[in-house]
Amino acid sequence: MILTDIQKLQFSDKKKAEDELLHFLKNSEDESIEEVELQPRPQSLNSINGFISYKNGEKYFFKTHTEENEQISEYYNSEVLAKAGYPIYQSKQITHKPGKQIVLYEIISLPTLFDMLKDEEDKFMRGSTDSKTVQSLLRAQEKLDRTVFKIYESSLITSPADKQKLAPVHQLFSHRLAEDGRIGLFYRGKSLNLGDQQIPFGELAKKRWRINGVEYKDTLDQVIERSRSILKPDTGPAVIGHGDAHNGNLFVNLDSESFYMFDPAFAGLHHPLIDLTKPTFHNFLARWMYYPEQVSKEFELTYKITDSEITIEHSFMPSELRLSFLELRKKHVLKPTFELLRKNGMLADNWQTYLRSSLFCCPFLTVNLLAESKSDGTLAERYPASIKLLGCAMAMELGSESKTSSNKLTEVIDELFAIGGSA
Repeated sequence: MILTDIQKLQFSDKKKAEDELLHFLKNSEDESIEEVELQPRPQSLNSINGFISYKNGEKYFFKTHTEENEQISEYYNSEVLAKAGYPIYQSKQITHKPGKQIVLYEIISLPTLFDMLKDEEDKFMRGSTDSKTVQSLLRAQEKLDRTVFKIYESSLITSPADKQKLAPVHQLFSHRLAEDGRIGLFYRGKSLNLGDQQIPFGELAKKRWRINGVEYKDTLDQVIERSRSILKPDTGPAVIGHGDAHNGNLFVNLDSESFYMFDPAFAGLHHPLIDLTKPTFHNFLARWMYYPEQVSKEFELTYKITDSEITIEHSFMPSELRLSFLELRKKHVLKPTFELLRKNGMLADNWQTYLRSSLFCCPFLTVNLLAESKSDGTLAERYPASIKLLGCAMAMELGSESKTSSNKLTEVIDELFAIGGSA
């Protein structure tokens, strides 16, 4: 059984997934591995993590990224991040084999920001948040954001196309957009099952979208083709970045009010807007992606589908707590990065389209929004119709410009592009 199969199996049959992974690791890694304990978590959408025990009594935390039809190389440049000044937990051991990259860490008892922010957000939504903890997290966020920008500033160069093609995070985006990547695996020949009707993806991709009263310029087909073209690795600005610095890859030390990064699967020298994409989406707009059962009860969604158009009305919004973190990110990383690129003549005229295309990939290609429903399946296989439609709608809200009016969510999204000013 390959890692992508084990990653999916862990959510429905944890014991069997552990047995399969133990067999896999004994054959590909080390015969002295005695036990595997998996930690299937909501943030483990494309990864496996847990604990490995050896016959000599040693025990380590491990994490590995999984990707269908694996083609990405040169993973895990943690030393590059450490030398650049990132607060990174260094791994004990790395296996450099395409499709089999396993990273071992000394066991760390600190919580992740993903878990802490979710706990505080739930309290916040009930009106009982711990303001002291929230303020500590906000100060830690500001500290990390200032550090990230300083590293961007000191490491910014123009990188040639041949080097950008080797950057793992660029490979990830371009591979997922390919027909033999997730576009083909998730969507081609599949249908969106809404219970009362099924819409083949070929038809869905040609329809126009009207979301909360806003009409969008493009079809899904057009956004996919444009993203495929503009995100093809090319000569351009590059900085040293983590590549996947979402909250699940940040440990929290409340005593020092500091965040520490780990899992540098996509670390390296790459476009700063690509480096900012995944944390911008996943940290602020993706609560629905990780907690579908809970979120489906927190918002309302209605839809109407005609031969040419999909009309969706939904009430989903990121919480005020998450928006507070987003404001810090805009102030201390996003806006200064746009100013840095413009000052150095590196902010391309099409930067907004570039950022839209990369953001589009996050809701559309992180999970399969057309996955067949299974009560004991993976997270995406347990998505109700409202979450699937919300995911598709958000992909369009991020990936396409609006033709008319605006609403509360589009105002949040459009502000991401407004802070960069005009090219």
